[in-house]
Amino acid sequence: CINVDNLIIAGSGEIDEQAQLGDWYINHRVKNIAWRGYGMYFTNCSNVSVIGIYIHNTPSWNIHPFFSCNLKFLNMRIENNPNMPTTDGLDPDCCNNVLVAGCKFNVGDDCIAIKSGTLELAKEFMRPCNNITIRNNLMEAGHGGVVLGSELSGGINNIHVEKCLFKNTDRGLRIKTRRGRGRLGTIDNIVFNNIKMENVLTPFVINMYYNMGPAGGHDEYVWTTKKLPVDEKTPYLGKFKFTNVTCTG
Repeated sequence: CINVDNLIIAGSGEIDEQAQLGDWYINHRVKNIAWRGYGMYFTNCSNVSVIGIYIHNTPSWNIHPFFSCNLKFLNMRIENNPNMPTTDGLDPDCCNNVLVAGCKFNVGDDCIAIKSGTLELAKEFMRPCNNITIRNNLMEAGHGGVVLGSELSGGINNIHVEKCLFKNTDRGLRIKTRRGRGRLGTIDNIVFNNIKMENVLTPFVINMYYNMGPAGGHDEYVWTTKKLPVDEKTPYLGKFKFTNVTCTG
């Protein structure tokens, strides 16, 4: 959907992308005639609700809202085989006012990854991810339950995660950033409240040397632990608050 306002997609329907029947997961970071597609993509949209849909077997991310606002994703089932690489569940990207509630995630990468672009994108548009509420969801499997980054140069602010159950994910809250993401945007006011984690390998992790992806993602500048000058390319993390978080196993 491009430049769409006031849209509701609702029902008990199924979107089966059947990507496992093709070669999308072989050399998945290399363009093969076309780049891998998303299951659902929204750009420059507003007042969009997706309710009750079951989406799975996508070539890449299941749902990618970009430069959009006032979005609701409710009572959805979002699944991909864990052997399908980089098949995130839901990735709000430079979006404002997003509600994710009552959804079940079982995917081959991060369940929810919140993003706001590279430093170049941030300098041009300065579009943060703001005011995102994630509540009453089940993250049943995935690399991370709720993830910030690694593209977060525009800033990520006011993220409230509450009343969620994380089961068997590699991580609970996962922050991925690195030198080169920059200080244009701040990562601030991240709240976790009433969260239960079962058999989560690492409930909370910050990786500020995340050396993945194109455009210099593997350069020594990104991953070295040597002391380097603090400048406009140095990432910044602000306030985090955790209350009533229980982790077992």
